[in-house]
Amino acid sequence: ITIDKIAVIIIGWSDFFTLVTTVKPGDVGDMTRGIGNYVLKAGINGGGIRRLPYTTDMNINDQTFDDIIGTTAFHPLGEVWTDVLWDLYWAMVDVYGFDEDQINGTGGNNMAIQLVMDGMKYQSCDPGFMAGRDAIMVADAINNDGVNECIIWEVFARRGFGYNASGGSVYDRNDGFQDFEVLPEC
Repeated sequence: ITIDKIAVIIIGWSDFFTLVTTVKPGDVGDMTRGIGNYVLKAGINGGGIRRLPYTTDMNINDQTFDDIIGTTAFHPLGEVWTDVLWDLYWAMVDVYGFDEDQINGTGGNNMAIQLVMDGMKYQSCDPGFMAGRDAIMVADAINNDGVNECIIWEVFARRGFGYNASGGSVYDRNDGFQDFEVLPEC
């Protein structure tokens, strides 16, 4: 069996949880964050081992779903997934604030982490991008009565995981297509 888009889950989540567990009070989404900067002997502000640093600033990191097409390594899959999860984290912080307490906090950061964690539980086996997106929506419906549905749609649509996007086969990174539309009700 070939592992293709499924690798997004492992690599993307590991980058996401690395990022969210290192956020400090005063950080903002449009700051740049690298992964594995130490490998390149780069400082905290280095770009890291990914194609682009993580940031909500689309002028710095404009990756979308289509940026996995034609790639051959696993990491580009995870990068794009982390991009959208990182955007979700900061969108939730923008609405609900930041709580420094990562265990018992109630801020948007805590809510985003919980949505991603619960989304992992609610998704199907061998998930692809759209299954992961939809599972996060299920998590919000269960955890928050779906009050964040439009926020989640806006964040995912911004990176090409919109309402009409298709993930294609989880075993082929070249057969899906991006869409930037949100749920019509939003």
